[in-house]
Amino acid sequence: MSLKLIELQVAIPRTMDAGKSAIDLAQRGMIHQAQLSEQDRKKQLTESNKVSAKERTENSVLHTAEKQTSKSPHMHAKHPFKGQEIDYSG
Repeated sequence: MSLKLIELQVAIPRTMDAGKSAIDLAQRGMIHQAQLSEQDRKKQLTESNKVSAKERTENSVLHTAEKQTSKSPHMHAKHPFKGQEIDYSG
C-alpha cells in the first residue's frame, strides 16, 4: 500500500490535527479537575466564613447576656420543700 504524493499532502496535516485533538482531550480532564477543585475551595471558604460569622454573633449574644446577668441582682427563690436551717444536733 503505497501512498502517492497527493495523498500524503492530505494525510500529514490531518495527523497534526489529530495530535492537537488528542492533546486537547487529555488536557480537558486536568482542566476540569482544576475547575472542580477551585469551586470546592471557594465553597469551603464561604461555608467557613458563614460559620465564623455565626460564632461571632453567638459570642456577642452570650457576652451581652453575661453583662445583663452580672448587672442584675441575684434573686434566690425559696425552694418549695427544702428548709433554710440546718440541724447539727443529729
